[in-house]
Amino acid sequence: MELKNYSNDQLYDIIERTEDHVKMGEAFKELIKRSSDDELVEIIDDMVYIDEVPYALNELMKRSSSKAFDMGMDILINDKGDHFLQACVWNTCYDFDDAKTVTLMNQRKTTMGYSLIETILLSMYNYQTNFFPTAFQKLIVDSYNNMPKEKKAEFSDMFDDFSKKYQL
Repeated sequence: MELKNYSNDQLYDIIERTEDHVKMGEAFKELIKRSSDDELVEIIDDMVYIDEVPYALNELMKRSSSKAFDMGMDILINDKGDHFLQACVWNTCYDFDDAKTVTLMNQRKTTMGYSLIETILLSMYNYQTNFFPTAFQKLIVDSYNNMPKEKKAEFSDMFDDFSKKYQL
């Protein structure tokens, strides 16, 4: 679907009315490309359309990576949005600076939802250092322990690998 000739109002109409997630994503991407840096910051801060935030953060990362990284870490540390959004944000921040992302997560005080935990555990397979902040290790363990039994079972192999790697 070619959306370049659509107005912003028409794109928002697609976003609000469609059940087609692919079409919605395409409309978000087109709106994000048209947005100024200040508009991207506003989209990320406001979280009116939570599905739009990862697109805005990725676009801002291309334009102003340090600003995007700081905003992403704010979402992660302060438990903003849901765990699905946070999983997307983790990937963006981790891809930009893995060591800093891991280190800054020490500041998070609340346990994490299963999508974020899964994303973190998957990314830790490739983490290049054995240094892993103790407070963040504890947060991962606490978050895993707070999961429902069926989710724990689903993630048990990943969690066991993580525990062995970091000697938990």
